[in-house]
Amino acid sequence: MRAGKTIFAQVTEWIHPEQFRRCVQRYHGNRAIRNFPCWDQFLAMSFAQVT
Repeated sequence: MRAGKTIFAQVTEWIHPEQFRRCVQRYHGNRAIRNFPCWDQFLAMSFAQVT
């Protein structure tokens, strides 16, 4: 049985959600998005890098 958090969870803890949201708003990241927002895409891409 695993104890503690996964490596991916530990890495994503470092990202401050408010700062990420401000960057997305500044560059209009979610402007034409319907069902896959920037946060989800960031998590998918960072998971791909970890694996």
